[in-house]
Amino acid sequence: GPDEEGNYSIRLTAFVDFSASQQGLYFSPVIRKIKEDKAIPIGRYTEKNRAAAHAPQGSSEAVVFKSKVVSRTHAQFFTSDQGVWYIKDLGSSSGTFLNHMRLSQANKDSMGHKLKDGDILQLGMDYRGGSEEIFRCIKMRVELNRSWQRKANAFNLETHHKLKQLTGGKEQADQNECAICLLDIEPCQAVFISPCSHLWHYKCIRPILLKCYPQFFCPNCRSMCDLETD
Repeated sequence: GPDEEGNYSIRLTAFVDFSASQQGLYFSPVIRKIKEDKAIPIGRYTEKNRAAAHAPQGSSEAVVFKSKVVSRTHAQFFTSDQGVWYIKDLGSSSGTFLNHMRLSQANKDSMGHKLKDGDILQLGMDYRGGSEEIFRCIKMRVELNRSWQRKANAFNLETHHKLKQLTGGKEQADQNECAICLLDIEPCQAVFISPCSHLWHYKCIRPILLKCYPQFFCPNCRSMCDLETD
């Protein structure tokens, strides 16, 4: 349903297709919000819509991608008076695909197609085999109306409690927060525990993990370990 301000939300994340030889163009997650009976354009990035590319999460700006297989006015999301989300192709040349089914022929508008949580959308088709990023199609997973905001259940809370015990228990209050961002570590968040029993948000520690993997230098206690060792 809508949020407190009457907005309906949609989140788009890059879809990794393990069955494909070539992945689509990667993009960071995009969140947009609109009220009922409103629309969000989808198209190719140009200097004219530059602001949309840098719009804050949760805005109602257009969704744009830096790919030449996406038409300038490729498609649009829109909501019904009941807040149901739809996708419509706006006469794109290389097509819009919903769960692998093309919505319309080239250069012809499609009907509005109802979206469900978890649907897979594809904009365009790879050109020249997708050898360059700018010629790759866009593959994305659709999440609707804040469904991605997972709610903590009894299992999540119990696991979180065990995790705190594993990394020092109640005596070490500092283990309740990530030493990198200084925010609390909460249930349902992705975390990383080092062999020296320190704990961080995975998104915070990831750059350090990648820097010299499989060697890991703990930023908390300065110990060095091999992450591939059993």
